[in-house]
Amino acid sequence: MRVLPGCTVSLRYTLSDENGQLLYQTEDPLEFTVGEGEVLPAFEEAILEMEVGETKTFTLSPEEAYGPYMNEWVFQLSRQQIAGDAGEGIQPGQLLTLHTPEGEELYAYVIEVDENSIRIDANHPLAGKSLTYSVEILSVE
Repeated sequence: MRVLPGCTVSLRYTLSDENGQLLYQTEDPLEFTVGEGEVLPAFEEAILEMEVGETKTFTLSPEEAYGPYMNEWVFQLSRQQIAGDAGEGIQPGQLLTLHTPEGEELYAYVIEVDENSIRIDANHPLAGKSLTYSVEILSVE
């Protein structure tokens, strides 16, 4: 059976960056329904028409994957803006969940912390990167 819109697909994949560095490898199969928005649209498009047992390697540009890296999404906030307790305990590398004035959630990684402010990066960790996937289709229903 071929991968078509509306099918439930089970697959294994590896993900590498533009330098060939392995970023992720599935331990358990990934299962999703094509067309439901559960994975990147360009990823779905790349596996359309593949059959069970087939393997394929393809590369997505930053625009097809997680978008370009946006320098304006790196900014500094005062500790008071982060938390009522003045941002105590926040460390570089930590993922924060922030809320915009409109009430939307924004995820950002802490880059730097000093005694008055916290520098954060709200870009997706894979923003600005071309990503290469190697996929094996395990089942299609």
